[in-house]
Amino acid sequence: MSRQKLTIVVTCTDRKSATPTHGLMARNLPPGQVVDRARTWRDALAAAHGTTPLLDLYRGESWSQVKLLISTAREVGFEPEVLVASAGLGLRPVQDRSPAYAATFSAGHEDSVASSTTEAREWWDALPHVARGRRHRSMWVLSENYARVIATDLTDRFAADELLVFGGSKEVPDDNRIASDRALRRSLGGTATSLNVRMAIQWLRLSQQGAFSPHATGAWLAWADRERHREVYNRQQLSDDGVLDFVDSLRARTPGISKTSALKSLREAGLACEQGRFSTLFQKVATS
Repeated sequence: MSRQKLTIVVTCTDRKSATPTHGLMARNLPPGQVVDRARTWRDALAAAHGTTPLLDLYRGESWSQVKLLISTAREVGFEPEVLVASAGLGLRPVQDRSPAYAATFSAGHEDSVASSTTEAREWWDALPHVARGRRHRSMWVLSENYARVIATDLTDRFAADELLVFGGSKEVPDDNRIASDRALRRSLGGTATSLNVRMAIQWLRLSQQGAFSPHATGAWLAWADRERHREVYNRQQLSDDGVLDFVDSLRARTPGISKTSALKSLREAGLACEQGRFSTLFQKVATS
């Protein structure tokens, strides 16, 4: 039996298999208009050496789940075409090669490429992308940050006869979207950052090759109703001094850790700090 083609779009990860050079960290881009900064960025990418296939460039729990998503798609009978959406590279096939880099659409991150969604979309438009074309079946796994920036462009770029989006944002039509559901974490396991990928994997396992059929939707809803469990957080609230001590200790163990990763580590340790306050305190340690 011939395999059904399936286009899978996933987002990149913060963790890489190598350390980026100075010129390939968005934090080091000169100030200016988005189009000019994007041109400088593209030139730096073109001049870089030591490239790695994207499948091997990214690291971390989320990316291990992306690899499992790809293998699961094959197991249930699909022939996947996998594309990676990256704030540093644009939309690229997973077999393409790239140097290590640091760039993100996450607001407040030191390597954020834009200060607003409008700027982020302008930056995205300035990056190179795979050619436009119709896809019969597409499955996208998008964080809310990325979906706000790229979902409309993806919809225009790939007119899909059948589309499923896991995670996403309001830019994705409700009929096509399986919203991120933290109440499924206890059943699916892993961290919040890998939840959307794990949901996509479970959808495929439940539906097999009929992933785009009404049966798949019914199987998913029945399973989710059984497994949903509301998470209750009971983290210890830290004082400013407590946060400063935690960040000092973390940076001693992991020099160069990003603010986003540091906050994630704090929360995974069962500790609490409001994001804005943490950002201010992290910056205080980083510049001291």
